[in-house]
Amino acid sequence: MQYISVEARAAGSSPRGRLSESLSGSLIHPFRETNMIRVALRVLLTTAAVACIASVATAVPIPPNVPVTGALPNRQNEEQAWICPTDTNIIVTNHRDFRLGYRQIGLGRSIDGGASWTDSLIKPGYQIFPWQSDPVMTVNNAGDFIICHLDFDPNGNNNLSLAAFLVSHDKGLTWNGPTTVEPDPGEYFEDKQFITCDRTGGLYEGNIYISWTRFYSASPNKMVFARSTNNALTFDDTIPVGPSFTTTCAGGPFDAGQFSQPLVGKDGAIYVFWMGYDVDSSAGCAIYDAIRVNKSVDGGTTWQGDKYIHHVDGWNTAAGSIGIYSMPVTDADIGSGPHAGSLYLQYRDTVPGPPHNSDIVFQRSLDTGHTWSPPYRVNDDPTGVAVDQFHNWMVCNKDGYLASIWYDQRTDPAHFKFDVFAAYSYDGGTTWTSNHRVSSVSIDPGRLAIASSEAIAQGYVPPVPVVGGVLTPLAGRIAEYIALSCVGDKLVAVWTDTRVADQDVYSAHWYLPLTDPRLIYPLAGETVDSTAPGLLWATAWKETEDLYRLQISSDPGFGSTVRDQFVSATTFNDPLTGVGPGLYYWRLKAYKVPGGVPAESTVFSAPGSFRLAAPPCVCTCHADPMCDGQTDILDVVGVVNAAFRGQPAQVDAGCPKSREDVDCNGVVDVLDVVKMVNVAFRGANAATEFCDPCA
Repeated sequence: MQYISVEARAAGSSPRGRLSESLSGSLIHPFRETNMIRVALRVLLTTAAVACIASVATAVPIPPNVPVTGALPNRQNEEQAWICPTDTNIIVTNHRDFRLGYRQIGLGRSIDGGASWTDSLIKPGYQIFPWQSDPVMTVNNAGDFIICHLDFDPNGNNNLSLAAFLVSHDKGLTWNGPTTVEPDPGEYFEDKQFITCDRTGGLYEGNIYISWTRFYSASPNKMVFARSTNNALTFDDTIPVGPSFTTTCAGGPFDAGQFSQPLVGKDGAIYVFWMGYDVDSSAGCAIYDAIRVNKSVDGGTTWQGDKYIHHVDGWNTAAGSIGIYSMPVTDADIGSGPHAGSLYLQYRDTVPGPPHNSDIVFQRSLDTGHTWSPPYRVNDDPTGVAVDQFHNWMVCNKDGYLASIWYDQRTDPAHFKFDVFAAYSYDGGTTWTSNHRVSSVSIDPGRLAIASSEAIAQGYVPPVPVVGGVLTPLAGRIAEYIALSCVGDKLVAVWTDTRVADQDVYSAHWYLPLTDPRLIYPLAGETVDSTAPGLLWATAWKETEDLYRLQISSDPGFGSTVRDQFVSATTFNDPLTGVGPGLYYWRLKAYKVPGGVPAESTVFSAPGSFRLAAPPCVCTCHADPMCDGQTDILDVVGVVNAAFRGQPAQVDAGCPKSREDVDCNGVVDVLDVVKMVNVAFRGANAATEFCDPCA
């Protein structure tokens, strides 16, 4: 099963809106959750107070782009980064580096919050075999940086390989190691490992967890897992968590998959996600690429058994022969906010074409991984256009705010070059903000395949002999992931850039922004109910510190409005009384009001539109013209006055007949008086005497 484009729409009156399904060209998979209520009321501002805001932003500006490596020969790619939790001026990155003509691990370190960087390679004394690859990183609560990479010999039997760790206790200045998960290479090749650290403060605080793919020479691969309880000095025995499988309907065995990623939940439970497979025997033995997960609640000692979460596209290709994958990227809210305990999953998936279109999609679990929400589309470019988004990364800070970056082709009409884009969720993943650009120069896939021999021909002399000769295309497309870290409100992104040479490492640092409102529902021109229109938009700033000015108008230029009011939620369900049916336009301005004090605002968003349906027939007083709860002499008098004494008949909103026209023949006359007398004084049945006023 392939992913189908997603949008969300409101159809209820809860403070954050209830999201439901819609069809508009393709099937929509939104959230359907009811616990979207704000956790606190904020100080509501008056119009005059909001008008005093001095700083107005039209959009999130592109942050300064800073080189981490500088212009180096060959490729530098596949980045990871962490901001030090005890000193946010310290940032450490690692990446795959081919400056010497073969795979090495590069390190970047900033002591000024990302304004400048020092660049180096892992020294030979920290290497086991000639090649290193697949760099990853984590950090513990004490500020110790832990990096891991694959250390392997390309000329060895079955490519001898080990997962190696280095640890820094002085914020990335010096390193200890290497230590390895396995003491010696086995008859298999280790690949694509990721690591995490327990930072929950619980029973397993400080444990380091690693999961990876183990390729056997004569049998399908497996997802395996190991843990260290002493800061990567030693590791417990390796445990399979995603074994290969055989199915009676499709034969086998099949590989377990690829791209595993470990995650620690707030309660200390461990999850390993990966891109694997699902077999549906009821569909003719159909085999699907799928996101799978396994869970341990005892620190990784035993596992509950793997299951699939969602079918995905799996493997595909973007312009420039760039491999793109549905790799699961995960994080958890381990803080104490309103969404604490939530698990978050994000991946790239493909909308069935034509046109070819990859999106960044998101799911969450509110029940420790037992169930997952339907997918939600994070990128906000128009649907139905051949644009690829890929290589995403996502983090959740301890305040519970989510941030994500990815590569995005929307800035190039030819859909060849791409940029780094970002989005945020301030409401636990219920909605994602308007997207904004992070890279200031587009990345060009045409510059991603310069071989080391070309660099040498240009005068570069490697300090050691080139191992393995000229780089292959596989070594340098653009790798498979980029980096994002968030501590407090501070963010740093690190990615592969082509503005100077073939591939270099660039970075940007900024702070969680107030974004332009992202209008979600209704879809353009969709019909809504006047009693509960359910207008829905994404949170543009932190849930307890945001405010919105909503305008609704029949004029696309908003020369006049039928509503102009401040809204503290991100949905509008107030009845649009006194507003006739027709086409209307709506727009929003977002305000940042920390502590109830106006700080800044956006300009008004580009308008959305909706059609307002005619109000339903609400004739609550048809059998009781005086509307006092009983049929008596006063009602008879009211009908007599309307029939014979020139008194105007009363009409309820949305009702085609007047209250006094009890037989619904379009006129108030003696027949209406007779029927009202029969019911009021002669015991006649109202159900037979009075008509249906809405008929």
